[in-house]
Amino acid sequence: MSNSNSSEVFDESLSSKVFDNPHLLEIIVSNLTWNCESNLSTRLINKSFNYQFLRIIRRNHRKMKIEFIGEPERSEETAKDWIYINYRKIKKSIINGYFNFLNKVVGVKVEEIITKFLWLPEEMFARNLHDIIYSDLIGGNRGSVRKLIGLEEVCEGCVDCMDMAKRCVEYGPLRFQVLKGIKKPIHYRKLHISDKLLEIVANHCTLNSTTREDCFKKLNNIIRRSISCDTLVLWICEIREHYINGVRENAHFAMPREVLDFMIKKWNVKTIRMNMIACTREKKCYENWIDRGYFTKIKLDDPYWKTGQSGDLKLQHLSVKVSDSYDCAGGLMYSNPKTVYEKNFENYIANLRRLFQMDKISIDCGHWRQKHSASLEEFMKNILRVIQLEKQRKLEVNIQFFTEICSFKVGNSEELAEIPSEYSLLSDRVECIRMSVSLDVVESGPERLNMIKWVGRRFQVKDMDNHFTLNLNIYVKETELRELDNGLMETHPNSLIGVFLQLVT
Repeated sequence: MSNSNSSEVFDESLSSKVFDNPHLLEIIVSNLTWNCESNLSTRLINKSFNYQFLRIIRRNHRKMKIEFIGEPERSEETAKDWIYINYRKIKKSIINGYFNFLNKVVGVKVEEIITKFLWLPEEMFARNLHDIIYSDLIGGNRGSVRKLIGLEEVCEGCVDCMDMAKRCVEYGPLRFQVLKGIKKPIHYRKLHISDKLLEIVANHCTLNSTTREDCFKKLNNIIRRSISCDTLVLWICEIREHYINGVRENAHFAMPREVLDFMIKKWNVKTIRMNMIACTREKKCYENWIDRGYFTKIKLDDPYWKTGQSGDLKLQHLSVKVSDSYDCAGGLMYSNPKTVYEKNFENYIANLRRLFQMDKISIDCGHWRQKHSASLEEFMKNILRVIQLEKQRKLEVNIQFFTEICSFKVGNSEELAEIPSEYSLLSDRVECIRMSVSLDVVESGPERLNMIKWVGRRFQVKDMDNHFTLNLNIYVKETELRELDNGLMETHPNSLIGVFLQLVT
């Protein structure tokens, strides 16, 4: 009997040591809260457990990413009963209760919400999700939300989105109705707009205008100084439906240059981010503004000599995101692109320089749905060729590129890719944490998408005479690198694989 009592006392003292240790308790609870809706009963263990459980959920849900991943829901074959929230698969049927739990039980005050590709699932679901984000997830805490991206893709600018556009410091993509409704001064850290908005503004200004002067008076009234922003994020759709000589095309479409120039100047934009997207909801073009001839057409894939040099518009820095791109990414990556659309984008960097006269450009090439399997040596040569298509002076280019182990070979041969002679290898070791998952796995719906460690090397091209610098960070998965034969480092010291193997030895 005494032995039994002493055992109970021992167990109680041991458990109290666990529950009284906040650090240890947090580690235990963290392994349960990633799947919190399936582990709610653990909150009942004791007050300490419940407190840590709710605290970690609050912390992990201040930023929300709600993303549809996979083929569009246009048939029974591609229909799904789940969506990803913070990289976890959540069944559609529990989303309402999940949001209510976060808001009313946990007391989450969401600060950032990003929704992505909500035009791909079934339309009724997307509209309902839009509504319960406002009613159940945000609720009465609208003042806490500082960043809201993507919801207007569903509603085209409703009353709720209009209200949030006036509260957030980062918002978009801004729709025309919301743009017209912003009358009082507001400053954004980042404001997202689309090429479709530029087109709608141009069409509105040309409507009933009989002269270019009338058209630009309307433009001046629409693009008001009540808005200002540090960074303007421009979403560019690469596949837009339009007609050339009666033949339907699905490709990048022209934009009205003066509309963009007005926004940059009147909103005091300091930097621009180009977000190149393979396909968006806004595919169909309305070309009225082109027919009137009041605005200058610009296309980022036109031969660069067609783009006039900017006169009084100059930016210090411009960043480019091609992680959701096909055509633009292909034009930058491959010396022999698969399509003429990709080939045309070799003019992309030269066109940006002519439009914005920036001194510095950053390019992010990397996403889990985008795999580069061609020769890494080919990529390094081609990206330098593309950047220097029009000989650049006084320009610094910084690129992050994520690749596969197979790219260390030349084609299908066993020959190993080498460092192109134009590049110098710097001593820097670079690393980051990013997602990596195959498309096949995503389509079947894994329970969560994991972040992994990428390691890399920094390469540089420097032209002192023209004040030109290219810094290229190339990353591979650390786990894949460790699986390679270390002997390659000794037998092929000048190969790309040799210098990368130095990172894990």
